[in-house]
Amino acid sequence: MNSSCAHSSTTPRGAHKSAASSDNLAPQNQLFLSYFFTWYRRHRRVDVRCACVAICAGFGALSLCLLIPRWLQLASGAPQGKVIGIACAAGAVLTALIYRTLANERAKQAAATELASALLDANRECMKLIDLDGNMLRISEYGAGLMDAESPAQLAGAPWLSFWRGEDGAAARTAFAGALAGRRTAFSGFAPTATGRPKRWDTRLTPIKDEKGRVIAVTGASLDVTSHSDLLAQLQAKNELMSEMEAHVPLVFYSYGADFKSFHHVSAGCFKVFGLEPAQLLQHPSAWMEMVLEEDLPLVRGEMDRIVSHSVDGRVEYRIRKADGSIRWLRSTGYPVQDEAGTVLRIIGITEDITAEQERIATLDRAAFTDSLTGLANRAALFREIEARCAAHTPFGLMFVDLDRFKVLNDTLGHVAADRLLKGIGDVIKDALPPDAYIARLGGDEFAVLIGSMAEKTGLEAVADALLVDLSRSGRDDGAGTFVTASIGISLYPEHGANHEALLTSADVAMYAAKKAGRNCFMFAGKEAAETIGDFELERDVPEALASDQFLLHYQTIHEPRTLTVHSAEALIRWQHPRRGLIPPGVFVPILEETGFIADVGAWVLNSALSQLAQWRGLGAANLGMSVNVSARQLRGDGIVWEVERALLKFGVPPAQLEIELTETALMENPYHAQKIIAALKALGVRIAIDDFGTGYSTLKYLADFAPDTLKIDRSFTSKLVSDPATQTIVEGIVDLSRKLGIKVVAEGVEEQQQLDILRDVQCDFVQGFFLCRPQPPAELERMLHVGADNQTIGA
Repeated sequence: MNSSCAHSSTTPRGAHKSAASSDNLAPQNQLFLSYFFTWYRRHRRVDVRCACVAICAGFGALSLCLLIPRWLQLASGAPQGKVIGIACAAGAVLTALIYRTLANERAKQAAATELASALLDANRECMKLIDLDGNMLRISEYGAGLMDAESPAQLAGAPWLSFWRGEDGAAARTAFAGALAGRRTAFSGFAPTATGRPKRWDTRLTPIKDEKGRVIAVTGASLDVTSHSDLLAQLQAKNELMSEMEAHVPLVFYSYGADFKSFHHVSAGCFKVFGLEPAQLLQHPSAWMEMVLEEDLPLVRGEMDRIVSHSVDGRVEYRIRKADGSIRWLRSTGYPVQDEAGTVLRIIGITEDITAEQERIATLDRAAFTDSLTGLANRAALFREIEARCAAHTPFGLMFVDLDRFKVLNDTLGHVAADRLLKGIGDVIKDALPPDAYIARLGGDEFAVLIGSMAEKTGLEAVADALLVDLSRSGRDDGAGTFVTASIGISLYPEHGANHEALLTSADVAMYAAKKAGRNCFMFAGKEAAETIGDFELERDVPEALASDQFLLHYQTIHEPRTLTVHSAEALIRWQHPRRGLIPPGVFVPILEETGFIADVGAWVLNSALSQLAQWRGLGAANLGMSVNVSARQLRGDGIVWEVERALLKFGVPPAQLEIELTETALMENPYHAQKIIAALKALGVRIAIDDFGTGYSTLKYLADFAPDTLKIDRSFTSKLVSDPATQTIVEGIVDLSRKLGIKVVAEGVEEQQQLDILRDVQCDFVQGFFLCRPQPPAELERMLHVGADNQTIGA
């Protein structure tokens, strides 16, 4: 058990202070003790007991002075008064001497007791008195508490040396032996308390000597440094950990002056990151910046200035060139340290090598933006490159290259050989183009090229010609005579678009124009491309048009030619676009057919037209008929029959007043299916008309197969009636044949009186055209024909 007690110490755990003599360091406290004694005695009152003893001693001395001469008969001749005076003086002197001596001794004892008590009270050590055999005679009250003892008596007589074990025990015995030899000694070690709890103590042993210099006992003062030792061990462990991290982790921990002219600290990782020793940076703080690549320096300096000027955290990624010539990517992060006034005192942070991270990003970037087959840029990379060039506002040309008849080649050669061919085509394109050309494979047999060195048509024409020649010479020498040609569409920035979508669309349309022109050639984007782009925009707007009722119907009347009585009206769709205004059907109907929206729009037209007819019937036009056009796509399924039947029932319109107009092209797409649909519609009582008769597959056979109720002569015939006798004869023949087959005839496109007169002469059943009535909204048509008036002329 260690007799030590005191506050914590910073002595390292496990460290031993070997016993050593400290006599030469023994404090000489005589002056302090002398001063304390003098000071203490000034504050003591008269000691009554000492005074009484001194008075008694003085009285005794007086008595002796009076009696001794009488006994010895030495002063028989002396005066009696003189003898008494001498005796009194001797008694007084003796009394004073004795009092002073006794008072001094008692004052010393009291002063020593009070001083020792005060020192023990102030002492935070475990104090104990040890006899020459090493047994503890007494331990201080505070020391007993440090030793977890219930009282000092619990440890009285305990062998002090038995508390120490191993190396600590050897150090304790050595120190005790030195104290017995008369030297002051000290050591450190572990010893358990009375409850067995281990503690670390710093112990000092001081010998106690008698007046002859012999050691009669030893005092021990032990300071409890357990907590300090643990803290020191933790700090040392952390320091070792930080040292290991700084030495092995590729990071630089630094503390930089706010003026960036000096380093306060640079960690050992500096060598791994920069190839510089910390001492080099401490001596030459700008050495690291001298390694930064010139193009990255403005970025680095700008971020450093921003950290200090705005007192904000900063981060910058940059490249350095090391002494061996290698280029490394680094990331430096800085944090400003400020005083209470907000002034930046220094910058602390880390710098790390992120070369591997940058290489991974580059690898991922290559994978994401590279075509795996040819190694060229892919579609995403092309989009990114186009947008970057557009943002720079630098003119450039875009070539859209599509191989001719590649599907045939693919089917003939097989997929493996075709892929090999495509890879070779990529190489041919690279070799045929200027060095600055940016080449991408969009997928399949489609390639795209960006050329910035020449953005005018003349230069691009020469490049396109050279490319076509090289492609045509790139055949495989496999005995099959395989050769490759291509169709190229070219668009220019900014003439044909300001983004990748517009430019690619323009080039794509131009490429299709090149294919229509015979393939193995190139075409520049032009008016056709612009119109096509507009069509694409309209295509995107169709769903919104349906949802927000942008479509509407105009109606054009059909007349009896002699009386001009209105027989029926044809429903014609229009698109009231919110930005482009009223769009004619010739522009958007083909888009509806290509996208499949024609089925939805056709159903809407049927319902709207019959709804309007029902309204007019309610206003008195009981015999008015309604013609509705049905597209080829609507005719492909059976849904048209169900839609017509449902609409007739919904609006209460007699089936005979509805005429479905079908084009020859729609009928001949699938004649057998069309014949079934027509039969089903006629079974409902609906009339069937063949629109644009004479422009498609006009044969007598399909007149017999489809048995239409009406033929509508195309306006191309009507327009030539006056100037072309042959056309007049054809029209007259159509009318005569139709009359014999029981089919009514409507002549479209009547735009002048002479055309009407001729149609009357050939006895055409009905006429339709701008000369009689232009397509009009329902309200305008009602006002023109006086629907609901007393003299109703519609549907006579």
